[in-house]
Parts: sequence; C-alpha cells; structure tokens
Amino acid sequence: FFGLKLCTQHDSLQRLACRVRRATFSCALSCAMGMSASAFVQQPAAWRPATVGRPATPSGLPASNVRARPIALVETAGSCLHRLTGSSPAVALGAALATAAAGSRRSRQRTAKQAQKSTFGPVPTEVEQKEDVKTSEIGSRVSYVVLENAKGIVRQLDQYGYSQVDGFLGGNIHGYPDKIRNEMKNLFDRGWFEQEPEADAEFKVAQYRITNQDRDHRFRAKVLGQTSLTDDTMERGIEKQYEIAPTVINFVRSLLVSLSGPVGKACDCGLSNEIASAEMFVLCGDGARYDRRVSNVFGWNTERGFVRDPRKLTAIYFANPTYREEQGGCLQLEGVVTPTGAVRIAPTHDRLVLFWSDKTVWSMTPSRATMISEHQYGIMMHMMAKDKGRMSYNPENFARWFPELRGQDMNWPPPQIGS
Repeated sequence: FFGLKLCTQHDSLQRLACRVRRATFSCALSCAMGMSASAFVQQPAAWRPATVGRPATPSGLPASNVRARPIALVETAGSCLHRLTGSSPAVALGAALATAAAGSRRSRQRTAKQAQKSTFGPVPTEVEQKEDVKTSEIGSRVSYVVLENAKGIVRQLDQYGYSQVDGFLGGNIHGYPDKIRNEMKNLFDRGWFEQEPEADAEFKVAQYRITNQDRDHRFRAKVLGQTSLTDDTMERGIEKQYEIAPTVINFVRSLLVSLSGPVGKACDCGLSNEIASAEMFVLCGDGARYDRRVSNVFGWNTERGFVRDPRKLTAIYFANPTYREEQGGCLQLEGVVTPTGAVRIAPTHDRLVLFWSDKTVWSMTPSRATMISEHQYGIMMHMMAKDKGRMSYNPENFARWFPELRGQDMNWPPPQIGS
C-alpha cells in the first residue's frame, strides 16, 4: 500500500485503481471488525488477529500514527489520480474504483464460464481437464489416493493381473461413496436406467460369437459425454445428467485423468486420459447377474476396414453400504495370476477393482437382494489404449473359461475377423 505514495505518471490507471480498491477494502474490512484501520494495513502480511475484537498494535508504532494513516492513504491516492487525469481527487478516485469493479466482474464471469466445463459433460482441453479435476473436492481425493498408491496398484496389476483398493474415497469421512450411491439411485428412480440391449450382451472370442442370457433384473445407464456427433438434444441430456449426478460424473472424470498417467506407464500401449466409456449399473436381486464375458473383442470389420478394439483397462467401483455376503453379486475374475487362475471379490462399499480388459474374463454372481436398499450399484469404466497396435490379445487365454469353446480351434491370428 505504501507504493501509492511513490506512483508516477508511468503507472497505468488500471493498476493504480486496483491498488486503491485493495486499500479501500482493507480499511473498510478492518473497521467493520472493530479494528484500527491502519493497524490492519501496517501489519505484516503473515500476521492476522487470532480473534475478532480489540486488535494488538504492532510494536514500536504509536497509536496516534496508526489511526492517522488511512485518511492520508486515501488522500494520497486521490491526489495521485488527480495529477494523472486532471480531475478532482474525488471524481478520479471514483472512476478508478468503477474501472476496478468492472474488471473484477469480468474476471468472475470468466471464472464462472470455466467452472461450467466438465468432461463426461462439457469437454474442456486436456490441461483444463486436469486442473478442473485437481480443484474439485472429489477430484482431489481421487488424485491423492491414486498418486499415493500408484506403485502398489501398478505392482498388483503386473503381478496378479488385477488390483483392489478398499476405502478408495475414504468411506464415511467425506461421504463421497454415499453421495455416489444416492445419485445413482436418483437417476434410477427418474428412469435413466434401462435393460441392456441384446446386441450388447453379445461378444466374440476369436471367430466365435457368444450371446449371454443374463439381462433380467439388471439395468444400466451410460455416463454421457460429448462426441463429434453431439447435437442440441444430446447436449441437454448431458447437462441434465450432470445436474442430477454431479458427484458421479466428477468421479468418473477424475478416475480417468488420475489413472491414465501411472497405470499407462506400466503398460506398453499407454492409456488415454481423454477417451473412455463408462456406465452405471444396478443388480436388482432375483438372480440378476453378469455371465462370463470379455471386455476386449480384438476388433470389428467396418465399412472403412478393420478397427482394433482399444479397451485396455476396466475399472469397477462399488457403492453398496449395506452389503452382506449372503446377498451375492460378487465380481469374479478369471485369467488372473492366482493358484486357481481366478478370484472372487465382494462388491463392498467404496471398493475399486482394476483389471486388464484384453486378458481377463469377468462375471458377477447372481444377486439375492430382497429389498430396494440391498440393490447393488456400481460404476464401470473402460479406459482406452493410446497405441492399439501394441496391445497383446490372445483368445486362447479366454477359451479355457468358456465351456462351449473348449477344444475349438482358435485359428489365431486369422486373416480377417468376422463382424
């Protein structure tokens, strides 16, 4: 603030107005707190009164001088502006404050527009996406946990083919798992969930097509995001979904950005932090289940030629606060590195499971939930490889887990994959 006394004609009016606004705000704030105004101005930047009340006077500064400085400060500012503009001190000072206020409003408007951006919602650039994740509450939590446990996650994926993180969002400490659960149920109650289409229940292992009959009492809702084909109707749907389930959307976005770095370095093909597919699902009891399936089918024949399947890492997050073992619905992974080659994981609250999409057969055992509060909710995300050509796909690793494929000739690699 003392710089105001030394201002010259080389100082810009806008910079001076900003200084005057800060000084005036500091004086007004300190008076409202019952403090001597210049005691607030004169004190070191790191010093603040511990409680609101009678402030301490900085040592070595007479009280009379403390009370006199605010008036001199404003008078000096007005005089400087008068010399620069030729107006009266009062008029010049008012104009400066108005200019500063207008600049502050424009800054707040820019900030508000940036805050409206999201990824599984409105899509920002890569840098803005990372910064947005860091500044959101749940994004900070996800980023922290992933960074703190990155070595353990990568080691488990490398040694066992899957990784399990319990208490991923801190359980009841911050309440994020409950928020995610409640938002998914809210979407379910509003009709956002639907039964899985029959076409999506089909998949391929090498040249063999398998169709599961497991769609009853199981529902899903895709996490919406912008693409090159997004129109106005889709845009409204994206915004509406974000309005109903902001915690879910921010969680998925944060997980994508946070995992892509450390886990992507652990695999030869890397992981994209911009592209992924995600959906919410619920098992509503009565034997609802996922039969054996694979998340990567190697690729498809299209009108433009053969296209590789880019899905590399599958992440499943469970949000079931009242889960008990007798309710079923366990995630079963086959093709992992264990004594039996398989592992069964209970869908307990705030548990995250990761596994390789191109190496693992997965399923979920029948759900025996009997009440609405026991319905089993989760979020599933498929992360994409940056370099699809470096992915390792071998259907023989899958065939042993499907009875209908045992003894069949895989004929791999084939000259062409059937559509």
